[in-house]
Amino acid sequence: MKKIFVSLLLLGMLAGVWGQILSPGHRYAQEGMEYYQRGNYDRAIREFLNADKSAGGKMPEYHYWLGRLHIAVADTTEAMVWFNRYVSSGDTAYKRQVDNYLRIVQRQKQIFSRVSVRPLPDYVNSANSDYGAIPDPQGKYLYFTSLRPAAKAKENIWRTEIFSSGFGRPELVKELSTDKNEAFGCFSEDPPGAWIFGNYEANKRDGDIYFVPQTDKWFQPQNVTQLNTSQVETQPMVFRDRLLFFTSSREGGFGGTDIYVSEKIGGYWTEPQNLGPMINTSENEQTPFLDWDGKTLYFASNGHPGFGGYDIFKAYKTGPSWQDWSLPENLGLPINSTRNDRYFYHARGSNEGYISSDRQVSGFEKIYQISFTPVSPASYLVRDDDGSVRTVELAKYVPLRRKVADEDSIFDMIDKTLDVISSGLPGPDFVPPPLWSADRVPEAAEEALQQQFVRVSGNVKDQSGNPVQIEIRFNSESEFGRNIEVLSSDASGAFKGNLPLAESYEVVVNSPGYLIFGQKIPFAEGRTRLTLDIPVHKLEKKTTLPYANVMFKQNSAELNAKAAEELDLLALTLLTNPDLKVKLAGHADDGSTANYNKQVSELRARVVADYLIDKGIPKKRISWKAYGSSKPLDDAATPDKNRRVEINLQM
Repeated sequence: MKKIFVSLLLLGMLAGVWGQILSPGHRYAQEGMEYYQRGNYDRAIREFLNADKSAGGKMPEYHYWLGRLHIAVADTTEAMVWFNRYVSSGDTAYKRQVDNYLRIVQRQKQIFSRVSVRPLPDYVNSANSDYGAIPDPQGKYLYFTSLRPAAKAKENIWRTEIFSSGFGRPELVKELSTDKNEAFGCFSEDPPGAWIFGNYEANKRDGDIYFVPQTDKWFQPQNVTQLNTSQVETQPMVFRDRLLFFTSSREGGFGGTDIYVSEKIGGYWTEPQNLGPMINTSENEQTPFLDWDGKTLYFASNGHPGFGGYDIFKAYKTGPSWQDWSLPENLGLPINSTRNDRYFYHARGSNEGYISSDRQVSGFEKIYQISFTPVSPASYLVRDDDGSVRTVELAKYVPLRRKVADEDSIFDMIDKTLDVISSGLPGPDFVPPPLWSADRVPEAAEEALQQQFVRVSGNVKDQSGNPVQIEIRFNSESEFGRNIEVLSSDASGAFKGNLPLAESYEVVVNSPGYLIFGQKIPFAEGRTRLTLDIPVHKLEKKTTLPYANVMFKQNSAELNAKAAEELDLLALTLLTNPDLKVKLAGHADDGSTANYNKQVSELRARVVADYLIDKGIPKKRISWKAYGSSKPLDDAATPDKNRRVEINLQM
């Protein structure tokens, strides 16, 4: 009997395997899944299209996967086509997932009208995990956490210099890094310093939140004991130095990790409060960020419906309690992916921000820079008592002009009011001063504050007149804040798009294989169109490329502001193109002795070399030579043109 049972079992297994082998398109689908696991989504789509064709369009499972694969390449149009085909089939195996995808894609159009996502340069991101990018209050450096090899073990805190046209080479922040795990949280302005996660005390392993004071240097990290427990507390994020959000696995939560908040009243941090079941789930929530309106919370979760792994969500504070939130909404594509997406940060007074994601399937997170335009008027979702979901539209958001109101003074007034109330001094008849709602501004501030746009178009060509397909970055600033727009030229070199109206635009093209291009374009009032022809220089092997000369005053080797700007562009070109080498030639006029001229020309060449080395360019890629006054530009040249350092680049 036992032999008969085993034989029947084997026959059943063989029949199942044989059925799979013979199922239409199975082999194509199997190959498609293998490419999906490797992160080769385009090839996976091709294989599943072949599978669907072989099956005559009668396998709903293939429609589901084609929809999901188009989500992976951020093609919502095709994703919707395949998901709708799946729904029409009547199959229910993936119905819940498809319904979630359809809701997310449809709703994302009401969150951002435009989003751009691009990774930081390869020399900023490493082969290991990099995440949690936060600019300092001055906008000079971008701080982040990395697992890259360093003089200190495990995860450490790094920073990279921020330029208008790119980023410098990262450097380890030694004062904040140890051989244990540390992760950067955010900056504090009052008092000045930073909130970080770490294990700075002896024998500490669970990880706590610390505050690190800073003046002209970093001081000893201070454990904020009123916030920490014997469990892990991490990812601190403060809002205007009066609210502190963080992630914790402490007892009493809803799942693995939850998000909590503490308020600073009377100079002390209150008992942390859980944000409640609308935000926190039975799974994990983390990386909280309260936007500058004081009511919109961004966070990562693998418990709310998403595309896969962690996704980034937003929720709006709807009442006085820290449990009063709208329904969390998935930010959709392209901010989220089918992998893990976390650490949303919006840079104050701008349309730019940062996220972290492992969407490239390397198994390691990378830092991505984002720019976006919120839909106006904004809205959020609430669930009524009968279970139905409805949309609540906010008052149209209008940025405050500096002349109309100073939003910092408003929140300072709130802080002072809370401190007075907490001290118990004013008595029961105290009435706090009237304040503007965070989602509403005085009607006087709404007059004539409609943002206008400029239509921009043009072409990008190299030195041979060939069209170049490349990204073009436009930086601008107006009363609405700093703005970044990234446009792409097509195969013919043409580009077009819309820019917010501004007095001028800084145009930057910085791509591997090309010299960096940077130019400031003034824009006259009353114009509505901007046409640009952008020349870029393609780098070719065994060629010497003259760069802009750096000029000096007489008897001086000091760099001026204009020279520093030129050298910053040169440093970015060298960082973006690691095969480039630079040759520096120092020169002087003939206003002194030959020996003196030789010395001053060498000082000039060395100061340029030191500047580039300080920006992270390896010494081995830089050479220099002093010529004194032996090589004037020409007989008619004025002396100031001979006080120079010539720069030549070689592949």
